[in-house]
Amino acid sequence: MKPTKKSGIEPQKHGPRSPQASGRDPSRFKKLLIAVLALCAITLLAFSNSFQAGFTLDSKGILLDDPRVREATPQNIDLIFQHTYWWPTGESGLYRPLTTLTYLFNYAVLGNANHSAVYHWINLILHICNVLLVFALALRLVRGFWPSVFIAALWAVHPVLTESVTNIVGRADLLAGFALLSGFMLYLKSTEATGSVRLICLAGLAAVTAVGIFSKESAVAIVGVVACYELIWWRERKHDRGLLFGWIAILVPIVAMLYQRSVVLAASPPAEFPFTDNPLVGADFWTARLTALATIPRYLWLTLWPAKLSSDYSYAAIPLAHGSVQDGIAWAIVAVVIAVVVALYRWNRVAFFMACFAAVTFAPTSNLLFPIGATMAERFLYLPSIGVLACLVMLLYASTERLTITSAMPALVPVALCVIVCGFAVRTWVRNQDWRDDLAMATATIRSTPNSAKAHKLMAHSLFDSDASHSNIDQVIAEAEKALAILDPLPDSRNTPDAYLWAGFYYVTKNELQAQNHDKEGYQRARQILERCLAIGQAGQTAYNRRLEAQGAGIPSASPILAEAHRLLSATYLRLGDTDKASQAAGNALSGDVLNPEGYRRMADVLLANHRAEEAAVVLMRGMFITSDLGLRQDLMNVYRSGIDSQKCAIVAGPNGPAINPACELVHEHICAAAADTIRARLAVGPRDVARTQKKTFLRDYGCPAGPLDSVLPD
Repeated sequence: MKPTKKSGIEPQKHGPRSPQASGRDPSRFKKLLIAVLALCAITLLAFSNSFQAGFTLDSKGILLDDPRVREATPQNIDLIFQHTYWWPTGESGLYRPLTTLTYLFNYAVLGNANHSAVYHWINLILHICNVLLVFALALRLVRGFWPSVFIAALWAVHPVLTESVTNIVGRADLLAGFALLSGFMLYLKSTEATGSVRLICLAGLAAVTAVGIFSKESAVAIVGVVACYELIWWRERKHDRGLLFGWIAILVPIVAMLYQRSVVLAASPPAEFPFTDNPLVGADFWTARLTALATIPRYLWLTLWPAKLSSDYSYAAIPLAHGSVQDGIAWAIVAVVIAVVVALYRWNRVAFFMACFAAVTFAPTSNLLFPIGATMAERFLYLPSIGVLACLVMLLYASTERLTITSAMPALVPVALCVIVCGFAVRTWVRNQDWRDDLAMATATIRSTPNSAKAHKLMAHSLFDSDASHSNIDQVIAEAEKALAILDPLPDSRNTPDAYLWAGFYYVTKNELQAQNHDKEGYQRARQILERCLAIGQAGQTAYNRRLEAQGAGIPSASPILAEAHRLLSATYLRLGDTDKASQAAGNALSGDVLNPEGYRRMADVLLANHRAEEAAVVLMRGMFITSDLGLRQDLMNVYRSGIDSQKCAIVAGPNGPAINPACELVHEHICAAAADTIRARLAVGPRDVARTQKKTFLRDYGCPAGPLDSVLPD
């Protein structure tokens, strides 16, 4: 094949030329400026409606529920570097302090709090920077101006990137992408430069590598990208000292991150990888790897034809590989792709490198090396899609050189690529609307992956939140039941209690809304679901406790999910007339989550149903002292008003309305009866000093006898 001036694509056996070797063109700067402005414009247009998207999916838990980002203080910054990404709401083994720092910058420094627009602006600016880096990289490697423009343009507006750009917490991908792309460019420059320029490039390389790996673990792929580049052109490269210095600049921050990450993870509970999030964690070695291989054609298809997009590929959206015809076809496609990539080495080493770039940046999230938190996710394509799209553009331009049927043939490729860019941009604009809120996302996800249990659970939850009157409760329950139908065949040890807890809650809520006409069948279904929830939760807790014991980390307190299931089950048993089981469930709920006021309220309801009002008053009194919940005080006053206060002294007028009177003999008895259990609960969940202070309050302010308190907390 002969090289052409129009495309700039040719079979390459030598390394890409450095910028100094490409000559001077008076119009070059103008062309570059126009290209840069055009790339910025089409990216902005494609994502112009992303600023209305809210805090969707993980954005709520990672951003809105993280107390570390609410105020810019040294203490919060320390917490960010001392804890993992999901702290304090969960543990997934991820350490991304710089990403969390950017959320702190948005939330507290800029004052954006729960207003999402500026979060999206920062995401888009980062993505535009990455688009320009892709353009610069393509110019250096591909040699052709227009092929480089189209590579960057296709990637800039690709619909699959919305999970990284439009989804706020996709910022980790954007930061890691910026670090890898800019780091690779700085590495290449450092190997060619000398003196102070080299030092500046190496310092920049070390800095951006640190930013990348402290933002997302997959940025470590820069090691593989650099290694591939050097191996492909090792004969032509004559920069031994430059290579050494470059590798040092890359590896030093990586070693520092690995050390700091190991320290943080050692002080954290073991990460939890639910089977329902990624079934590969529960599969045997070969089944997991073969399933991971079978997902590769799905990724390639999404890159080439991103019409059907999904935010979730968890259980059971992607079945485990079992040797079916579909599995065989997928593996055959992978084999063909590998063969084509190998053949690229002889045809065009730049195309071969871009294919290797895709493979190396995909490897950390592929589940081939080790199982991760998801079977598949579109955000995993943020960097790999660059390599695939680059190969596509180079292939199209090369085809015009071999298949020049008419003189107009070379012009067809730019026209076709312009059409594809426009199509991608329109699809991205439409996809952005799915990220508007959880309800829109659930609707889109169910449409694309109807077998996903998590999608149906999200739909139920979103529908429930969308209607304050819950007049749509039947529709909510229908979606929850669809999720359970997918999950039910799983054994308890592999199932997730969360979906069952919410389904039970919806049934209880429906029956409470129909207070004058209780549905026994509805309560029976709630009982069945919640009992399964407890069985699943206890199986998972047992397995997790074994892991803690193996690490010498001790046994944690009962799961909040189990405590909530016991509370709901107590209400269900009470409506079904089984007060003994209701009392037992309420007690389990209370012991599993002593800081939750609902546990005390539920136990009081059971005691009142058994006509044990004074015991209910003691429980509510204990809850007041432990949780300081004002609602419990109101409940306690209602109990006193119900008739147990024969002297009519329990409630008196206060400066802010009715108040409980500690001077009343009945109230004093209830305070002292609750004192010992209050101190015991304080010792279980808080510092010993707090329990001692509360003991002194019972002794000094209320005059409670010392004996019962000393038995719990000796002086």
